[in-house]
Amino acid sequence: MKDTLSSLVLRTPIESVPPPRRGRAKRYLSLNALQIIELLGLLPLCASVLAFSLLRRRLPKRTARPGRPKVYSDESVLLLALIGRLWQLSYPELCLWLERWPALASACGLPESRVIHSAHLSRRVRQLGAYPVWLLYLYLVWKAIRVGLIRGRDVVIDSTLLTAWTRLDLSAAWSYPSSKGRVFGYKVHTLLDRHARLPIFFLLSSANRNDLPFAYPLLLVGRFLLRLPIHVVRADGAYWGFGLIRFIVTVIQARPIIPFNRKKQPLKSVRHLVWYCLSYAARSIVERFFAAAKRYYRLDTSYVEGWEAVLIRVTLTYSAILVVALVAEAVGYPELRLSPSRVLAHYQPVDQFVDIT
Repeated sequence: MKDTLSSLVLRTPIESVPPPRRGRAKRYLSLNALQIIELLGLLPLCASVLAFSLLRRRLPKRTARPGRPKVYSDESVLLLALIGRLWQLSYPELCLWLERWPALASACGLPESRVIHSAHLSRRVRQLGAYPVWLLYLYLVWKAIRVGLIRGRDVVIDSTLLTAWTRLDLSAAWSYPSSKGRVFGYKVHTLLDRHARLPIFFLLSSANRNDLPFAYPLLLVGRFLLRLPIHVVRADGAYWGFGLIRFIVTVIQARPIIPFNRKKQPLKSVRHLVWYCLSYAARSIVERFFAAAKRYYRLDTSYVEGWEAVLIRVTLTYSAILVVALVAEAVGYPELRLSPSRVLAHYQPVDQFVDIT
């Protein structure tokens, strides 16, 4: 497996251009964007995802003036949005990187000697919508399951809050008061593989929604749609309830590990269904996952407003997490699946850059 990395480097040009605000030295694997696109076949994958999405999408009606033909294909736009998430680049920084590195622009399917403008790229990403991005994420999850990264035997359910970019966002809402105060924004409900620490499925809601109802569709997708052999389901005290525990035991046929919540269902009514009631280790694992996603992949709502824009941002972020894990697995270093700074070249900013020789 590790010979794949050597052969890939030989086929790909050694000289690469770093993104804006990034260093030049190599750290560990240090795979550049060209190598990642070639290794996973991201451009044909984006084309296949968009072709399948067109089969399910209702085509718009043609107007009298159809307008100018598209110069940049949809698969190139989708791939550029994913690359921007991998290296935490804004659209102006991404377009500047393409101008400095014509080989990358050609690998992304852009025409020769012509680079897309950042405003046009942002508009095209919004026109694509969340459905193709969501299909891309599902394929990456299926790929991670197939190669053995995600086993799905021990899963964790939890959510995290995302602060809205503006108070004028009509889709956001205020969360309920807690020890950390109130947050105006959104909530991401995630089904996480405990051993791989990779996201299996997620749902987006406003910040004022309760966590418990979202556990049912998350578990149904993981157990029956993705065919995962779920044996243990871990959650925090917000998911305590007789209905969910009975659902996990009878429908999912797994063991629930949920801390007892005195404010909800009494313990004596569900004692015969709960395997072990007190376990906070899983909560620390999922909290570390959310912290890493916000720090290394910019899981936030910066410069986006509205339900669909936030959904696209979250889906691209989770897709970037899976891309790093799949690349590390493909080159024979699965232990680096959670470290984008060791897998991606030119990942560290210039002010935090340290040359390792």
